Amino acid sequence: MIKKIVLALIVGCSYRIALGQNLDFTLVKPERVGLYPDSLQVMNKHFHKLVDEGKLAGIQTAILRKGNLVHFNSYGYSNIEEKMLLDERSIFRIFSMTKPIVSVALMQLYEQDKFELQDPLYKFIPEFKAMNRYSDSGFVKVDNPIRIIDLLRHTSGFNYGRGHNEELNQKYAAANLESSRTNKEFVLKLSKLPLLFEPGTDWQYGYSTNICGYLIEVLSGKDLNTYLKDNILHPLNMHDTHFELPKTKIDCFTVGYGWSETIGLYVVQNQRTNPYTSEVTLFNGGGGLVSTTYDYLRFCQMLLNKGKLNGYRILKKETIDLMFKDHLQEIKRFQPRPRLPYGEYGFGLGFAIRGKNENNLERVYGWGGAAGTYFKIDLENELAYVMMVQLSPYRQLGLRQLIQNYIELSIQQ
Repeated sequence: MIKKIVLALIVGCSYRIALGQNLDFTLVKPERVGLYPDSLQVMNKHFHKLVDEGKLAGIQTAILRKGNLVHFNSYGYSNIEEKMLLDERSIFRIFSMTKPIVSVALMQLYEQDKFELQDPLYKFIPEFKAMNRYSDSGFVKVDNPIRIIDLLRHTSGFNYGRGHNEELNQKYAAANLESSRTNKEFVLKLSKLPLLFEPGTDWQYGYSTNICGYLIEVLSGKDLNTYLKDNILHPLNMHDTHFELPKTKIDCFTVGYGWSETIGLYVVQNQRTNPYTSEVTLFNGGGGLVSTTYDYLRFCQMLLNKGKLNGYRILKKETIDLMFKDHLQEIKRFQPRPRLPYGEYGFGLGFAIRGKNENNLERVYGWGGAAGTYFKIDLENELAYVMMVQLSPYRQLGLRQLIQNYIELSIQQ
């Protein structure tokens, strides 16, 4: 097993120069752009050890700095059972890393004056006009409408139906949202569910970006799949990013693994028979895309470039600045400490903002996916990084904090 993995790394190096050129990134040694390679080598050893110990099937990491590809490392398997190794062609379920892409897409329509951030959602989807919310005495009518800004920053009141409120969880389960065939069907079911809180008064991760996906369809007249292809994926050469995986790329798809203390790694979703290789009609804006590390690097570089890549202007600089602004200050009047993930103390329009505490935000933005995928955009250091794994649960390995720590150590002051 170890010999095969080492061979994959050697073979991978033979592709890297060519791929670096094709990506419109120059492949350089980390030290040329101010990164200590020693820390990155220690990071590789740490992550490789997790694979060798059977705690991960495989892991892929990549770093851009100042427009250069300075690190790409692929180790382990895309399919343990068939001894298929991860490589630069491997396609991963990115789950909620779909959300930033869809948020960027919606903001393109904002630039076209299709809506204002303060517009009530019901202006475009009337079913959201009369909403209820949970209260200690039962469900009551909301005082404030859901605004479009609430969708982008997750202050709408929607969650995923798996919180502490059992009555609300049961209503989500009964709605059977995932059986929907289209975004319209999904969103109309969602509009009948109560909210967890008054819109604009708290932060809660949930189905808000799914609604953004349908709003794109309403405003553009195109289904979300077509809109993303035409306006983001094709202009950025993200040709391996899909809702429905083409048959020619199924061999590149990774297996989804679970983890148990008693049996270790086990298959949750196989490579060839799964929702991504069947016909897809529900284009899930909150988590439905699959992608490659290199494709997502292109998206990251566009963000680092403040909206532009390879001659294509995806968003205006001022729109990127607006998306990267902390938009939770308004709700902190109602909820001083929103329940954000560890290390994130602010939230923009589609992106979490890292901070040392709620009063000390950094210029570092990103998000992750349900199977452990993760990315960050570090404007201060002109740096972006992507990590791809396919494991759920994944938190027991501390991967997200580890990759941040190792990369922080590698930055030369």
